[in-house]
Amino acid sequence: MASRTTACSTTCWRRSTCRMTEARDLETRIAHLFAERLEVQVPSPDLDLFQAGVLDSLMFVKLLATLEEEFGFRLAVEELEIDDFRTVRHIARFVAAKRRSAEPGRVNASG
Repeated sequence: MASRTTACSTTCWRRSTCRMTEARDLETRIAHLFAERLEVQVPSPDLDLFQAGVLDSLMFVKLLATLEEEFGFRLAVEELEIDDFRTVRHIARFVAAKRRSAEPGRVNASG
């Protein structure tokens, strides 16, 4: 029984580590998108992009189009929550969740 618990703990730890690595990689990739495609430097993944004036309504629309193009998914207005786009870290979490929901074999909650 102990080996089963250890195996589960190891598997969960690896999955958690993989998700943390994925999140950091996405944060870096999204920061590069801001720099290269939107021509804006974001100094920290936790910077509030709206409060700092990085994102206004026009730049937000450009960001959404860039994310759709870069990551190959479509965004419906109904699924957009402003807090998902407040920081680079939040955007990375949103993109990771969107990508996981699009994985083959995963059932979409909306249908």
